[in-house]
Amino acid sequence: MTCLCSLQLRSLLGSLSAMPSFVGLVPSFPISLIASVSAMAPGAGLAVSASASASASAALMANLSLMASLTAAVKAAMGVNLAAPLSVSAMASLQANLSAQINSLNANAGMLNISGPSLSALLNALLNLLQLANLIIAVRVALGIDLRASGAIAALQARLDAHASATAKVSAMASANASASAIASLMASMGLGVNASAAASLNASAQAMAKLMLGLPQINVNLAALADLSALMALIAAIKAALGVDLLAANAMVNLRLALGGLPLSALASLRVSATASAMASANLSASASASAVAALNLSAVASANLSAAAQLSLMMSLMANAGFLLMPPGSCGAPCPIALVAALTP
Repeated sequence: MTCLCSLQLRSLLGSLSAMPSFVGLVPSFPISLIASVSAMAPGAGLAVSASASASASAALMANLSLMASLTAAVKAAMGVNLAAPLSVSAMASLQANLSAQINSLNANAGMLNISGPSLSALLNALLNLLQLANLIIAVRVALGIDLRASGAIAALQARLDAHASATAKVSAMASANASASAIASLMASMGLGVNASAAASLNASAQAMAKLMLGLPQINVNLAALADLSALMALIAAIKAALGVDLLAANAMVNLRLALGGLPLSALASLRVSATASAMASANLSASASASAVAALNLSAVASANLSAAAQLSLMMSLMANAGFLLMPPGSCGAPCPIALVAALTP
């Protein structure tokens, strides 16, 4: 069993507050550029915009989104797949571990809450850098283009132009079935197909998640501060993956300037992105088939499950996934530990 260590959290917050200013290092990039590049990745046809799902059942879409988010976060942090059936002992172990982490998070609420404003300011200062990291990763994954290579900008512009021409021909029927595509996409993110067996599994998982959260303590920290810290750790991980720079390292600014020096930042910011391609970037070309398959599914248990605590739990698990060093066995750091005290007093 592990819990969030006060010493580790204090050290992390200190490192974040000591970061130099990153304002002005990179220009801003249009979100449409990243969306268009991401849409060209293999399998991107199932992705849909948030607004496109408005016509689906609100409760079903909300719960499916919460389930997908929580499943991904718990799997990344603990290696447990909530979308798969868990034994009674496995569920009990998971509940005990989550309870310890929630209790330790609550015990550090004061420290985290006080840091809220500075975390928010740092997150805003790093947004342009995050956009660049996302763009580098998207171009690499979707197109196999290294932005540092000679001719990369010309190659990327050519692919954007070709994509714009292709998406301009997409019929309006795709958007009409976008809500069904959204459901299929969320199911796929949990490793499920679009069939009756997957629907039954999903209904069972929804009920299991609701039962799991019913037995957990309530998270009593400032959710904005928790969300900002979780987002910052995910951002730092993305920048390290894209640029090879650890922003928490002592020489981060030197390494970051070296990494940025080999990138055509001005040329990237000047790329042409078709408005039509941007608007259609999330259209599903096979939406009709997906719509008919989804329409046949019975997901009533998903829609009715009480998953109101899933968003908060997802934030905590996302933080643990990207900052695993915060977790330690109770009492192992030598500092006063409320979780270790409770364990010591338990017969």
